[in-house]
Amino acid sequence: MKFIVIGYGNIAQRCSIPALMNSGVTEVVCVVDTDERKREIVETRFGLPYETDLKHVLETYEFESVYISTPNAIHVQIVEQVAPYSKKILCEKPLAGSMADAEHIAALGELYNIPIFEGFMYQFHAQHAIKNQLIADGAIGEPQLFQGWFGFPPIADTNFRYKKSLGGGCVLDSCTYLVHSARHFYGCEPEHVYAVLSKEEGREVETHATILLDFGKGRVANLVSGFNNNYKSQQVIWGNKGLLSLERAYALPPDFQSTLTIETQDGITQHQMPACNHFEEEMRYFVANCATSAAAWRNEFLRQAKVLMQIKENIVTTK
Repeated sequence: MKFIVIGYGNIAQRCSIPALMNSGVTEVVCVVDTDERKREIVETRFGLPYETDLKHVLETYEFESVYISTPNAIHVQIVEQVAPYSKKILCEKPLAGSMADAEHIAALGELYNIPIFEGFMYQFHAQHAIKNQLIADGAIGEPQLFQGWFGFPPIADTNFRYKKSLGGGCVLDSCTYLVHSARHFYGCEPEHVYAVLSKEEGREVETHATILLDFGKGRVANLVSGFNNNYKSQQVIWGNKGLLSLERAYALPPDFQSTLTIETQDGITQHQMPACNHFEEEMRYFVANCATSAAAWRNEFLRQAKVLMQIKENIVTTK
């Protein structure tokens, strides 16, 4: 499947473009970005055509799908441009920065009959299938608490994540992984959403978040995230018979092997997880499912957006 990549940022150059070039089922025909200074980098590193005019690319290049890798607030504008050309869309999380934008994107997908997938690459890592199977087999009994941490060391002041106009803030960044993983772990939507958001002095967006999601029937998720922390990317699941901890749950280099630890009254056991390029696996999933999953993907990103907006607005809701 032929792709163009829209936006040449850190994730695109380190992870997404290499994955699209190496997945075996996808290829990149062009990279599009408004910054002319990036042309030489793209052409030298990847040997790919580089364009600054998206409309020109949409009208002249032959391709089937787009990969959107721009700052969050620009996603909706890109979808508006791309959808009338009936291109399949794979967009980095979060797909939308507001509920209105999410609903608008969903309407465009339905109007033009195109699949739009919100990319959470972590879920395609082989370690999560192993984790889920261990839990299904009763390794920790009945899960009662899902805990997730995802936080980073300080990032540059110029980073878009600090800019409100570009959809910055930790809720639309690192928190999206935590919310997505908790929702999918329990397989349902939270009945109540509680959040404590804070921002460092001089910032225009929230930089830290502590979130409690109540999924009913005693199922709870406690999620903690922020931009100015010691790096942590972990899941801990507490059951009535044991505790499961996954060392690196969300962002892993393709050659990294995480450790999964199970602690019960009988002792502690550790399992080394396989290395996996979850970006490449995401590309394979998209190609294999885009023809049949448009409605399911649309409903999924709308449900995800609803919870994120409840967190941002500190709305406690009941089904």
